[in-house]
Amino acid sequence: MNKILIIPFVLLFFFNTNSQNSRGIIEYGKKSKTQVFSKTDSIRAKENPEKHNRFQNMREIIAEGEKKLSFKLKVDKNIGSFTMKPLLESEDNKKQLGPGPYDKGVYYNKDERILQLNAFGELFLITKPKLNWKIQKERKKIGEYDCFKATTEVIVNTKGRKQLITAWFTPKIPISFGPLGYDGLPGLILELEVHKKIYYVKKITLNPKEEIKIEKPTKGIKVTEKEYQEMASSTMQKFKKSKGY
Repeated sequence: MNKILIIPFVLLFFFNTNSQNSRGIIEYGKKSKTQVFSKTDSIRAKENPEKHNRFQNMREIIAEGEKKLSFKLKVDKNIGSFTMKPLLESEDNKKQLGPGPYDKGVYYNKDERILQLNAFGELFLITKPKLNWKIQKERKKIGEYDCFKATTEVIVNTKGRKQLITAWFTPKIPISFGPLGYDGLPGLILELEVHKKIYYVKKITLNPKEEIKIEKPTKGIKVTEKEYQEMASSTMQKFKKSKGY
C-alpha cells in the first residue's frame, strides 16, 4: 500500500483512541515568514532608493508590531473558539496593527466554522467552507512534539484565486482545531502558514481545572464566505471609482 495513504489511517486511529484530552487552552504568536532580499527588491532599491527605504521601514514596523500579538484557542471537546488577545490601547499599537480581522473571533464545532467580523460599519457572521486537507509525508519536530505536514487551498477572492495553506499538526494532542479557524486534522495544529505569515504555538494547557467557556456568536448578518467576498469586492470597486482610480 502507498505510504501517503497509510499515514492518515494511522493518525486517525491514534487520534480516535486518545480523545480524552480534548480540552485545552492554546496560545499562539504571529510572525512574518523570513524574507529573502528578492530580485524585485534589488530593482526597487536601484530605481527608487527612497521608496525602497520606506517599504523596508514599513516591513520592520509591521514585524515589530506582530511580536506584540497573541492569540488564544479554547477547546472543549467538539467545540472551540479562536480570538486575538486585546492589545494595550496605545497610539503606537493602533498605528502599527489596527484591530485585525480576528478581534471578534472564530467559532468552531464539528459541523461549521463561523467568523464574527466587523467590516463596512456592520457586524457579520461569515460561514467558512469545509477544508480539504492533504496530509504529506514530511515530518518535523516542534518543541517536544512530532508533527506532520498538511496542505490545503482556499479561495481568497471572487475571481477564484487560490491560496496555499500549510499546517504542521501533532496527533499526540487529539484536538482537531488550530489558528484562524483552520480545523479538521487528526491533531492540534502547532504551526500554520498563511500568506507569508506564520502562526506558532507559544503555550499549551491541556485539561485545565477551570471551566472553559465557549459561546457561539449570534449577533451579526449571516453570510457565506463567497457572499462576503462579493460584498467586499463591490465595496472596493465603489471606493476606487469615488477616488477616480
